Amino acid sequence: MGNIRSQKIKRTAKELVAKYHQHLSTDFDQNKILVNKLTNVGSKRMRNRIAGYVTRIMVQIEDGKVQVIEKLAVGGATQF
Repeated sequence: MGNIRSQKIKRTAKELVAKYHQHLSTDFDQNKILVNKLTNVGSKRMRNRIAGYVTRIMVQIEDGKVQVIEKLAVGGATQF
């Protein structure tokens, strides 16, 4: 069984990867700093969960499991 993440975490992480994939990496600590700069997430726990999911998506992209980055973005406006 995997980790359970809320839709807000998944949606935010996918939108960040779709918009800023050239700046993100497979390094959690670097992604954590970027998530903090790019969003106004109030809690450290939420920031870390988003950064962890972003890192997971970037590893999948690197491994070739996710090929079209633009399709990660979910329709609709998101307020960070």
